[in-house]
Amino acid sequence: MNAETLAELVRSLIQSNRDGVLVIDDQGRIVTHNTALVELFDQPRGTRFESTLRLGPVNLQRLLVRAAIAAGEQDLVGRPRWRALDFRAELDFRDPALPVRITSSTLPLPEDDRQLRLVTILPDLAATDIAADPGGFTPGSPLESADAHCQARLHHARRAATAGTRLLLLGETGTGKSLLAQTLHASGQRGTGPFIDVHCAALPELTLESEFFGHARGAFPGASAERTGRLEAAAGGTLLLDEVSAMSAHLQGALQRALSEGRFERLGENRVRRLDANIISTSSLDLRPRVAGGRFRADLYYRLAEVSVLLPPLRERPGDLDTIVQAWSAHNRIAITKAGRRRLREHPWPGNFRELRNRLEALRLGASPGCRLGETEIGEALSSRHDGPMSNALLESDHVPGDGPAAFSPEEERERETLRAALAAHAGNRSQAARSLGMDRTTLWRKLHRLRLI
Repeated sequence: MNAETLAELVRSLIQSNRDGVLVIDDQGRIVTHNTALVELFDQPRGTRFESTLRLGPVNLQRLLVRAAIAAGEQDLVGRPRWRALDFRAELDFRDPALPVRITSSTLPLPEDDRQLRLVTILPDLAATDIAADPGGFTPGSPLESADAHCQARLHHARRAATAGTRLLLLGETGTGKSLLAQTLHASGQRGTGPFIDVHCAALPELTLESEFFGHARGAFPGASAERTGRLEAAAGGTLLLDEVSAMSAHLQGALQRALSEGRFERLGENRVRRLDANIISTSSLDLRPRVAGGRFRADLYYRLAEVSVLLPPLRERPGDLDTIVQAWSAHNRIAITKAGRRRLREHPWPGNFRELRNRLEALRLGASPGCRLGETEIGEALSSRHDGPMSNALLESDHVPGDGPAAFSPEEERERETLRAALAAHAGNRSQAARSLGMDRTTLWRKLHRLRLI
């Protein structure tokens, strides 16, 4: 196959591609491109691009050179090398800006001295891993942040968790403390071990020691079979004490003894079991005033809070808000104008990321792909009443609405126990637990939130 025939084949192949594709030479001249590229840049049908310096309103050559330099793909005099590139960018010729992924690779042609490159430009729908939850919004890993002050705290938390240091995560309701704890576990040395999540406010007072430490058969009336407690189930992995400020005084004392001695016993037996779990705790309240007031044991506090990390609220993380909204917009193909994004930044977000998720889900259900949401639509969504979380108090407050023990019906209690058992059976893996229960992961996640299990 000669060079002319191969070039014609390339033109035919890229024309059938639904993404924007172009072939350029080493001088930045466009050899050929497809119709999808013209449509991507909102140009009239039949437009022919001739140079990467001007693709309609976009200077592609500048983006390619910057990406090559950032990747270290340049020669001794600073010229970018013609090697593979794969990077993300925002094209601001639209409102809102269009997030894209750009890839380039060499395209060798026989009997042709030119060094050609195949460049593909496609909407960046994979900026975050949210495909499993259409209403999802979390960008990348909870260990990442677009705001420097938050990133420093996340780095500190990761170092502590990696070292096996007992970590206390503080922050307002909805700041993602539990999700961060699970991510720290998964990325650490014990990531293959179990992750056991204990919502301290939901532990029933009468059976709390049995829940935590387990019991032998016949240990008390009704104990017809032995039970593995949460501490034992977390062996080799991580135990999350979620909202530890709600732990009863009785359980505080029992847990303090187990942590200080590094061992515990099931109720009704004399066998000593070794404590072999990393401990991560979370709290929406600052525990220090509670320690000073005698409402939380000082000795337990210092054992749980070897390192404390305060997660900033969403209103102090504008970079993360913008990243989340951009990813949601690309994923759902719903555009938000500059005025609409400004209205989102002005909102105080008392429910933080949890409230943001609910608001975006409401917007998604009320809009259709391809529509544009401006300041009016966003303002109406933010001011409307909905079933989202209640506003939480500041850390210094003594109580956070909705964070106390919840009253559940007998049917809900049975459902809670079923969900707990499924998670325990699958070492905290929600995807596996959902499959075992015959539901999808999103349904399980919503049930866990509704029943205060996460």
